[in-house]
Amino acid sequence: MEPKPNTRSKLLLIGSSGHASVLVDAIELAGEYDIVGLLDDTIERGTERRGYQVLGRLDDAMVVCGEQLIENAVIAIGDNWWRRKIFSDLTSSCPTLKFPVVKHPSALVARTTKIGRGTVMLAGSHVGPGSRVGDFCIINTGSSLDHDCEMDDFASIAPGVFTGGLVHIGKCSAVGVGASISNGISLGRHSVVGTGAVVVQDIPDLVVAYGNPARVQRSRREGEPYMSTTERATA
Repeated sequence: MEPKPNTRSKLLLIGSSGHASVLVDAIELAGEYDIVGLLDDTIERGTERRGYQVLGRLDDAMVVCGEQLIENAVIAIGDNWWRRKIFSDLTSSCPTLKFPVVKHPSALVARTTKIGRGTVMLAGSHVGPGSRVGDFCIINTGSSLDHDCEMDDFASIAPGVFTGGLVHIGKCSAVGVGASISNGISLGRHSVVGTGAVVVQDIPDLVVAYGNPARVQRSRREGEPYMSTTERATA
């Protein structure tokens, strides 16, 4: 008997950081796509990273996709603002590129949930019924978004985050490792909630908040690092 032809689509990974490693794991285990290689501005072409070869820089996307007949890409960038920028740059050079959802086989997603393109749901994560997750979000390892929640585009929740129901997480906002968010709380756009924070009241746009209970510590600009070294040590 002849072997069945491989009908899986080719996929290009953008980035090769630690976040890329968990995405590679999820993509390989799901078995829907074949990773052809990676693009990374900081790694020399031909270097092997995460088990795959670096094929070039981000500026090489159009050439690489054309030569390799690649139609799909996953942006393996953990920082929300940079993920949004790279998406904008990619769609300018490769307007037909598709960005599939990545779902680890162990992730649990309710039937009534809506998931946007380019979003990733990693090992042991959960998205409850009636929730809406926007484009290019990250629902990280072992995190849970409960019923009727909303995550706007390019938002992220880190490993071990738990939310109650009816929580809203604004565009490009990030919730740190092990934080918890009570029912009905709204987190503004481009804000950061620190590691282990307990959020029991709304958090406005463009701030850093942490503590138990979480309090606004300072304002922040779009695109700046999530937290300073000192803040990470004291949060």
